[in-house]
Amino acid sequence: MYFDETAWVAIAFILFFAMIWKRGKKAILFLLDERSLLIEKELNEAKTLKEEALEDLRLALQNQKNVSDEAENLIKDAKETAKKIQEEAKLKSLEIIKRKEEQAKQKILSLEAEAIKNIKEITSRIVIETSKTYINDKMDNKENINLITKSANEIKSYFVK
Repeated sequence: MYFDETAWVAIAFILFFAMIWKRGKKAILFLLDERSLLIEKELNEAKTLKEEALEDLRLALQNQKNVSDEAENLIKDAKETAKKIQEEAKLKSLEIIKRKEEQAKQKILSLEAEAIKNIKEITSRIVIETSKTYINDKMDNKENINLITKSANEIKSYFVK
């Protein structure tokens, strides 16, 4: 059996790698195991970081939702408070208007009563002055005395009852 040079190179190549494999197998496997452990460690760290990032994201979204809910509640409360204040102001203004109307009515009644009193006083003065003038011009002394006596008796009987 005769091998040409290519075959001998191939056999030498295979023997070389077999010997290297036999002697260096432990070292190569050790290096590969260390590398795989390092890669596994980095993957675990990456997984942990990813989980932490997802948890932070979830917390941030929850906080954002809470803040949004709180803002909506604040706006709702502000609107309700504004509505209550507006209603209270409306009620107070209606009360003030009613009070002013009552004051105006009382003042009008008071002025009417005063005007009626003044009219009665003026009318009574006019009647008295007219009566005096009439009596002085049209009646004599005897008739005056009879009229005064008659009026005095009527007044006495009116108050004596």
